[in-house]
Amino acid sequence: MRLLRELNDSVVLGQTGTNPADFPTPSAPPPRLTARAIVKNQNGLFAVMYSDKFGLHSLPGGGIEDGEDAITALRRELLEETGCTCSEIQELGIVSEYRACQNYAQESYYYVVSVSQEARSLHLTPSELESNTVVQWHTFASMLHLISSPNHTTEQRKYIQARDMAALDAYQKLHASFTPAFRQQDGH
Repeated sequence: MRLLRELNDSVVLGQTGTNPADFPTPSAPPPRLTARAIVKNQNGLFAVMYSDKFGLHSLPGGGIEDGEDAITALRRELLEETGCTCSEIQELGIVSEYRACQNYAQESYYYVVSVSQEARSLHLTPSELESNTVVQWHTFASMLHLISSPNHTTEQRKYIQARDMAALDAYQKLHASFTPAFRQQDGH
């Protein structure tokens, strides 16, 4: 899978003078691996996870557990968070994060997913329930606005926003060569 973007404190937080020596080294814990997606339903709407507690809109997905590959984790996460089963999965790319500010690294494998059935009940984690997380369905333009427009104040939320925007930018470039009718249907 191709690299979409490499994020670090300089790119996300605007810290100047940050050098590679400040980032986690190979002796640091290995990066957390995640599977995330741009999810489109049968009505042409896109899934957005909203955490009321944090005022945060993000793309669905989460951690790859021991013994899982990225696709298995993606299917599980999307079923838990959106209640939907994947009908089509297309690779989009990887966003790598090197958070020197937190001595943390993460690689997110992004996919484009179509779902063809009505959503079933969600199976959110206790922390997602505590933060009043819900799935919402929006046009592409609305989803893009919800994720891109806030000026977040915490490092965590800034990284989540930058990570998802890298995937959404790649998605837009992927679909830029399609016909105007497709872009209009997609909300472009």
